[in-house]
Order: sequence, then C-alpha cells, then structure tokens
Amino acid sequence: MPSILIVDDDQAQLTILQRILQRDGYDIETVEDSTTALDKIKEQMFDVVISDMWMSSRFEGRDLLREIKKVDPSLPVLIITAFAELNDAVNLVANEGAFYYLEKPIQIDVLKREINRALQARGVLTEGQPETDTSSPEGIQIEHIVGESDKMQQLFKNISRVINRGVRQVLITGETGSGKSLVAHALHEFGNRKDRPFVSINCGAIAETLIESELFGHEKGAFTDAIQQKKGIFEIADTGTLFLDEIGDISVQMQSTLLHVLEKHEIRRIGGSENIKVDVCVIAATNKNLVEAVKDGTFRSDLYFRLNVIPLHLPPLRERVQDIPKLVTFLIQKFSDEYVDAEPKQVTPRAMSALCRYNWPGNVRQLENYLHRIYVLTENTSIDLDQLPPEILDTSLPSTEFEIDIPESGVSLDDIIKEYVSAALTKTGGTQTKAAELLGISRRQLQHRMQSYGLQSQDFKDDDV
Repeated sequence: MPSILIVDDDQAQLTILQRILQRDGYDIETVEDSTTALDKIKEQMFDVVISDMWMSSRFEGRDLLREIKKVDPSLPVLIITAFAELNDAVNLVANEGAFYYLEKPIQIDVLKREINRALQARGVLTEGQPETDTSSPEGIQIEHIVGESDKMQQLFKNISRVINRGVRQVLITGETGSGKSLVAHALHEFGNRKDRPFVSINCGAIAETLIESELFGHEKGAFTDAIQQKKGIFEIADTGTLFLDEIGDISVQMQSTLLHVLEKHEIRRIGGSENIKVDVCVIAATNKNLVEAVKDGTFRSDLYFRLNVIPLHLPPLRERVQDIPKLVTFLIQKFSDEYVDAEPKQVTPRAMSALCRYNWPGNVRQLENYLHRIYVLTENTSIDLDQLPPEILDTSLPSTEFEIDIPESGVSLDDIIKEYVSAALTKTGGTQTKAAELLGISRRQLQHRMQSYGLQSQDFKDDDV
C-alpha cells in the first residue's frame, strides 16, 4: 500500500489526517518536527510527504522541502499553508519543487485528489486509475458544485467544452458563495495545464498601492521597502493558470495595465527596464455586474470584452432548489469523512424541507457553513428542525394555500402526483422548464413523470420547439 509521511507540530491535525487517510488504505506515519521527518526519509521509502509550512522546530516546512529534494528529488511534497503564508507556498511550488499547496482549513476532498495525483507522478498509481466515482455527467468532478438541475447540467457541459478546447481566457460570474473559485480550480485541474502552477489572488483583498507589485513584481530598490527582487504572480504562474478573483474591484488605472498584459502577453516588474514574456491562462471572476460597471464608467469596456471570451455563470442556490437535497447529502458525507470520531448523521425529511424553502443569500458557502456548524455541535445522529438556525425556521412552513384532506377510503399517491404535474403544465402554458421549477424538480425528472403517468408530450409545449 502507498506510504505517506505527515509532518506537523499540531497533534490534533496529525491524528485527524492519519485516521482519514488510513481509512482509505494508506500506510501512514506521523512526526511532529522536521528533523525527525528528515531522519525517517533517509531511513525508509515514502511515496508522499505532507508537511505544514510553519513549525516550531529548528527548521520549518520550506527548509524540510529543500533537504528532501537533496535526499530524494522525485519525492512529492504537499505543503499545508495558512493564508498569510500563501505567497511563500506558491513560490515553493513554482520554484522549489513542492508538488502542491493546501490552504487551511484543509478540504479533505482536495487533499485526497492531490495525494492521488502525487502517487501518479511518483509512479505508484497508473494515470488511468480513477480518483473517485463522483464525477459529473461530463466526466468533470468539481468539489461542492453538485447538481442535476438544467442550469447546472448546462454549466457542466460548458466547462467541459472550455477544457477540451484549451481556452486561455474565461470570465466566471455569480453571487458570493456560489462556487466561482471551485470552477476555476476545475478548469485548471482538468485542462492541459494541470501539471503546471495554479496561482490565485483576490483582487479585492489587496490594497491599491500593493496590487501592482503583487501582479507584476518589483526590482530591488524600486521603492522604499523593496529590499530584494520579487516575482509577481504573473511570472509565478507562467505556463500555468492565474485566477484573478473579484476582478471587478481593481481600479481603472490598473485595468489599463492589465489589459496591456493580456494583449501583449508580457509584463514589466516595477523598477525594471525589460519586458518579460509570460504564457498564462487567465481565469477572472466577479460577483459584480460588469455590464453595468462598464456603463457607469467603473470598468473598462475593452478589458471586459478581452476577459469575456468565454463566460461561465453560476446560478444562485435559490434558482436551483431541486439541487439542495443532493448537495446537503454530499456535504454531510464530507463532514462524516472529516470527523471520523463522530457518529454519522442524517437530515430528517422535515429539516430537509426547511432547507429547501430557505432563500440562501450566501449560496452554497452559507449552506456548507451552516451544516458544518450543525454537524459539529449536534450530538444526535439526526439533524432536525430544532438544530436549524432561526432564520431558516422562519420560512419552514409550507407556502401553499390549500389543505390536504385524505378520505377514509384512501387515495392513490400516484394520482395526486399526476394531477399536480398536469396542473403545473397547464398553469405554465405547457412550458416544461417552468413547470419543473414550480414542482421543484428538474426538467428531466418532469419528462420522466410525464411518461410514467401517460401525459403525452404532444399535449404540452416542448421548450425546444
């Protein structure tokens, strides 16, 4: 079985990772300092090393990486990093041979995926071995982006087309929390640059005075604090993918500079005198309406058209209610895998109904955070209404205006379903997509019920006609 060495001075994290990966069949050894880790690597063979970036031992994760490369240059090293150390971790991947970096808190599905890739690179697994069996109908596995609704199926198809055609510029739009960064990662991981760097930056989180240096780098002495030369993320991402999150937040002046880079495929460091060629796939994302921003003059129209080569839009969760049960099930299973000491939990039907009726202004991220909190704090094996936040319970009552009266003689549930399917189609003038939305199911599920209940498709309008 593949052997993995985990290095971290956080004993709790060591234990959690060890139990999760042992359950997947890996031979796991753990150590709490880099010195002991290096001794073990010299004594025995490992297939993958997972190391924290910062430890309180004599030398930290970056030093351990350098020493490992001296002992075994082909040994894949995954670096665990906090947000504050992210730029250093990216540099380790781009310049010093780290295999990948994992941001805290660690997403277990990402960890497992990268271990699988590392084992393939090591030659322990063949490239044809599947990582999981949870891919979308288009063969693309996107963490947390789960759905069978028509809108999500179309999104999966569009993502597949982008990947197959090797598109170099993509604009992802969608509300906060809808999963834009996850789509960006999927475009890279399944594209032809998957073995090259993936670098991301949140444009809205960096001060205006610093963003140019972050993007393009600077020469030593270019300004007061420039004590040494620094590469920008365009250089670090060369031959790979650069994800510009919240692109709508950069200033008009910086938009002009960015447009030049996208057109000429070259950058110049601050204080530099030479242009540097870069080959980068640029994925931009925003939660803003850039069309409106262009109209009011806060976003350049030429940059918008340059970025908007291939648009991908993530629908808000409230527009794909039929996906919520499957998404809830997926997230509960994720937490079950993460908290192996806790008893597995399940959501009761009435709690699921309440979750489906809530508007979810924070989208998938809000749903995940709520379920995460509930999973950790609930001692019961069932998640019921009393565990849900008050704002969800406020909308938990059915919004219907009818009463259901079941006669003593009983009633056929199939007859009731047939009547409601037929009524929904009649109410929408036979438009199947709108009828499916009224019933909270996908169009594919609606067509299946129409066939099951003998509702002939020619009696109702087909959206494609």
